[in-house]
Amino acid sequence: MYTLDPEAARGAEPTGGRITEKGKYVGKFLRAQHIVADSGTKGIDFDFQTDDGRRARFSIYTEKGDGTRIYGFKQLMAIMTCLSLRQLADPKPIPAKVFDFDLNKEVERVVPQFPELLGKPIGLLLTMEEYNPGKWRPNLYAPFQAETELVASEILDRKTVPTKLPSMVQALRDKPMRSDVPQTAEAPQPDHPALSDIPF
Repeated sequence: MYTLDPEAARGAEPTGGRITEKGKYVGKFLRAQHIVADSGTKGIDFDFQTDDGRRARFSIYTEKGDGTRIYGFKQLMAIMTCLSLRQLADPKPIPAKVFDFDLNKEVERVVPQFPELLGKPIGLLLTMEEYNPGKWRPNLYAPFQAETELVASEILDRKTVPTKLPSMVQALRDKPMRSDVPQTAEAPQPDHPALSDIPF
């Protein structure tokens, strides 16, 4: 009655849809949009697509309007390390699919993006955070190098064998809603560490 169809068998695996569970994912950034909040805080809004087609949208905030660096700056530096990027140029106008809340669908718009971050293999550890009662969204926990599974500190230390990722995966925890806690500002850091110490 049935003969094995290998392509149909492959098609049974999940493709498309949204990432709805914490975990380890490999894919690429489809959008890396420069954003500025009403408060003046700067950041990047990402659309990430896994190799099997699932997607996640999340933002990281890197510095306040007065230039004070906040935690997302460290996350961006880790992403750049995992992509072997020494710097990001100013954002450029690039078309991207963005969600239009008035039309309630994705539309193509030209938005300011960082092209150096787009379309390159990268691994992400994601958790889920509750932003409204019963509503959850992905949250960046840490990036890693897709090909090697090395995390940023291992790359900078010139390690060749990844050892930190398994314990980081074990440490992933979803974040239920709680009362807002103000984000602590980071002390300003020197702009340029010794570039000779960077292995790429």
